[in-house]
Amino acid sequence: MVRCLILSCALVGLAIPGTVQAEQSDADKYLLFNQKHQAGIRLGVWANSGESPTDSVGVFETSFKDANFYFEGYFAYRLFSQAMLEFSLGIVNRGSVTFREAGATNVGSVLVHPILLQLKLYPLASLKAKLQPYLLAGGGLYYGRRSVQFTTSSDVYYYGLAEQSGTDFNYVLGGGVDWPIGASIGLEVGVKYMPVEFSKGLQTIHDYDAVAFTVGVKYLYSSKKP
Repeated sequence: MVRCLILSCALVGLAIPGTVQAEQSDADKYLLFNQKHQAGIRLGVWANSGESPTDSVGVFETSFKDANFYFEGYFAYRLFSQAMLEFSLGIVNRGSVTFREAGATNVGSVLVHPILLQLKLYPLASLKAKLQPYLLAGGGLYYGRRSVQFTTSSDVYYYGLAEQSGTDFNYVLGGGVDWPIGASIGLEVGVKYMPVEFSKGLQTIHDYDAVAFTVGVKYLYSSKKP
């Protein structure tokens, strides 16, 4: 009995330093997260909060949905522990467009590209927390284009294809939560509100406002040499 008690105490004594070291390692991991830059991708849903074209307008037949797949790549530079400067480039296919011109049938789509510069603020950066919420605000260029991927015309590049584009400089607001799961890998969930207003219109409408809901994975790294 005494031997068992001594052995148990010895095992506990050996386990405690390892547990403390693991806890310290986790704390260091979350603290180091607030010192590193980020590069990653986000996938999610582009939820339309603007206009949608009618299914048929003149020579055009459109098929736009209220929700579309959204992809975004980004790089974020750590200014200091509570703030990062992020550049992101996204793409969403808002829908297909078919129109007939000069006896030819043209099939294409409307793509929107948010090209944004944002400031990300981490209010709990000083805490050794597993989850790090953030707020972001910024702006940039929203570029939209109606392109043609297929035509029955014998001259694919003829001027009558009438591809159309539009640009808008506008703001972005959002927020999310980062979760560092390792020294170099992190996960996140986020949301962005992106007001998009093409002054000259794109595929008969002007308002392309949207809310994007995304999940992402990021690479965490430091530019400092050890």
